[in-house]
Amino acid sequence: MEQTSEISRRPKVPVRLGLTVICAGGFMDAYSYLLHDHVFATGQTGNIVLLCMNLAEGAWLGVAHYLVSICAFVLGIMLSRHVLVRVHGHATHRMQRWVAVFEAAAFAAIALLPAWAPDLLVNSAISFCAAVSYENFRQFGTKSAYASVFCTGNLRSFGETLYDGVFGGDKHELHRSARYAGLVASFCVGAVACKFLIDATGQLACLAISALFLLSLRFITDPEA
Repeated sequence: MEQTSEISRRPKVPVRLGLTVICAGGFMDAYSYLLHDHVFATGQTGNIVLLCMNLAEGAWLGVAHYLVSICAFVLGIMLSRHVLVRVHGHATHRMQRWVAVFEAAAFAAIALLPAWAPDLLVNSAISFCAAVSYENFRQFGTKSAYASVFCTGNLRSFGETLYDGVFGGDKHELHRSARYAGLVASFCVGAVACKFLIDATGQLACLAISALFLLSLRFITDPEA
């Protein structure tokens, strides 16, 4: 009973906020892959594996290449945490608004970089931005966690809630599984839209990520309102 009461007091985060932010995450990954050396800049597992392969082969230039993106991701997490704690006093909704504006400005700047800008620079910038988004957009509803820039954890949550819904007869979990499926679908929409926009506009397609984060401002709610 006490746990149920605690959940009921938690602020409810609109699902459409998660759908918008993860759509931007799919766009980021496709953008870095299609335009900047086939690198998935949002998730760092692949970069760590490739770093280790280069390390095993003694390819030190390759090690440095992937290490920069990994460090940019970690730096994004640390800076984001610092701003949340020291500037916004753990006020998540204020931090999310700050992040949305920051991401919109950052991706507008990335879209305007000259064509000769090094792939390492662009991918590191995207890794940094992805980390900031990942750190600050992590919940929807009242208790559902999600990953806002990649899908592995969301697929796990989808499988778990679908199992509990179908085989456990829990209608609430079945409803949650539909939301997780929606998140994965929204990520895919972002990736597909990125392909079409790159074909039409080249690197200016990055401006769509800015637009998505500006749209997310409409869905960030003040829990005390």
